[in-house]
Amino acid sequence: MTLAYVLDGGMNDQPGAGTELYELFPSVQRTYAQIADWTGLDVQRIFNEQREPGQEHRQGVGAIRQAAAVLGIADVLAEEYGITPTAVCGLSFGALVAASLAGSVERQELFTFLMRLREVPGPSPDSPRQAVAMLRVPLDTDPGAFVADVPDVHLSADLGPVGTGNERMVLLGGYRTALEAFGATLPPGALHIAEEHGSAFHSPLQRHITDFLAPTLDAITFKNPRVPVHSCMERKTLTTGEEIRDLFRRNPTDPVSVPHMIGGLEDAGTELGLVLGPAAFGTFQNADFPVVHVESPDHVFEAMTAVYDFGIDLPPVEPVATASEAVAR
Repeated sequence: MTLAYVLDGGMNDQPGAGTELYELFPSVQRTYAQIADWTGLDVQRIFNEQREPGQEHRQGVGAIRQAAAVLGIADVLAEEYGITPTAVCGLSFGALVAASLAGSVERQELFTFLMRLREVPGPSPDSPRQAVAMLRVPLDTDPGAFVADVPDVHLSADLGPVGTGNERMVLLGGYRTALEAFGATLPPGALHIAEEHGSAFHSPLQRHITDFLAPTLDAITFKNPRVPVHSCMERKTLTTGEEIRDLFRRNPTDPVSVPHMIGGLEDAGTELGLVLGPAAFGTFQNADFPVVHVESPDHVFEAMTAVYDFGIDLPPVEPVATASEAVAR
């Protein structure tokens, strides 16, 4: 029976995330000590630094904090309870961390990449302002085709069914003026432009990120993952290092999809999903398999109970690399 680890996207990075686990479990303390050594960021800074007004997720410590929380939880499950996944997937930023959980990217290289991501320069000051907007469309609508002919507006994410299940939530990225013009063609209030995000993430407008990070990605060794990685960009299982490299390369510019990643897990016969770390948990509750959120110490014990209640056979595979193993290497 298949146990999958599911990771949410970025911006789930509120200060304090992971603190309770850090205080309770020595394995988490070792994880954070390693991350502090790799990044040069003090552990308390990782926990407590606030995002500055107008600062994007990748620019602050939030991405480091979110990744650290996920890896700490994975280490608790592996070291304390012998629980490891037979598949992983992640949405957006979560896909990068999932690749590390699967053993395709060494943890130190992941955090080197995340630190480099903080240094990406913004768009040219004289370029048009970017923005992200939310929109509900009928469930049977192709979200990409819906905006295919709208100039400077792109599908960023398909978050799947919402409400009664007759609609899906999509995120659109583009130039702010183009999004405003598109919104004017829709019923009043249908399109909500987020004021707090100034980057059209997962759209061609983020090509400068891909270009900036290309030398860093070329230097990373991407190994074949120990367990399958289910893509958030298409309904596809990634099993080679080069497929994971392509996932990293396309992450800034290509749209992501919750239905693709959940559908891939369903195709693989997933029996239980553990949503690790800070997450908008409701995003994943439309899956055909049960999902359990694991973020706090209480959640860890609930996850352990769920694994046994659902009769999950713990996989006879090499577990995810832990902080202790990293020290040994």
